[in-house]
Amino acid sequence: MNIVVSISGGRSSAMMARTLQTSEKYKDARKLYVFANTGMERPETIEFLQNIEKHWGIDLVKIEGVYSTVPGVGVRYKVVEYETMDMKAKVFSEAIEQYNKGTYSGLPSSAAPFCSRVMKSDPITKFAKDIFGKQKYIMSLGFRREDMPRRISWPEIHKDESRIFPLLTDFPEPVGLRELGAWWDKQPFKLGISSRLGNCELCWKKSDKNLVEAIQHGTRFVGWWREHEEKYQNTAFRHKKSIDDFVRMAQMPQTMQMNFDDTGEECACTF
Repeated sequence: MNIVVSISGGRSSAMMARTLQTSEKYKDARKLYVFANTGMERPETIEFLQNIEKHWGIDLVKIEGVYSTVPGVGVRYKVVEYETMDMKAKVFSEAIEQYNKGTYSGLPSSAAPFCSRVMKSDPITKFAKDIFGKQKYIMSLGFRREDMPRRISWPEIHKDESRIFPLLTDFPEPVGLRELGAWWDKQPFKLGISSRLGNCELCWKKSDKNLVEAIQHGTRFVGWWREHEEKYQNTAFRHKKSIDDFVRMAQMPQTMQMNFDDTGEECACTF
């Protein structure tokens, strides 16, 4: 059995990876651990990935999407190292440019949530096919109990032949946030940021509250979003808010921030 282990840089996918590495159930499987970088990952996420390799001995392959504005040229990938990894969202910029070479024009949004597929799913799929061949592997995803049934259901899990979900199927009970936290309490390292901040800084799928918190925490990409909103003449954020709207919201008194929308979307960056 060939298994592609998609690690997003979060706690759930890391626990999933460790489970596959240490479980008797998968001892004879050939496992390919892969992380697809968007260029907007937090520095704490990259440090977390380095600790996964250091403390667990997991050989993690880091890749980035490679894009083109030439018609007919699809998404490709390249293998990178920590020293050469994009940390300025160049990958994200080029992915948007490629997606805009056809009939679509604009940034990713709820109506066109293409960024996860173009920067994560497509590069990982192409890489996996080069390693294992077409249709000769299964994908392992770090879904938790909270992802059910909105993202996956038991009937779907039972008949899915191309994906596995170890955190849901390989424990006495499906792993939820409580079990995840208890498991991480026993590990020799931690993710250095709150899960509310996410892996990618200022991900447009986050709630208003999360985005405001991310700006207050400190971010490198306010200017990036401002530049891209100007370039594409639209915004990625829900309800047509601009990045400057969120900057202003972050400067409001705490009593007003309590009323901000706390409803976000699940990012499919786990694959």
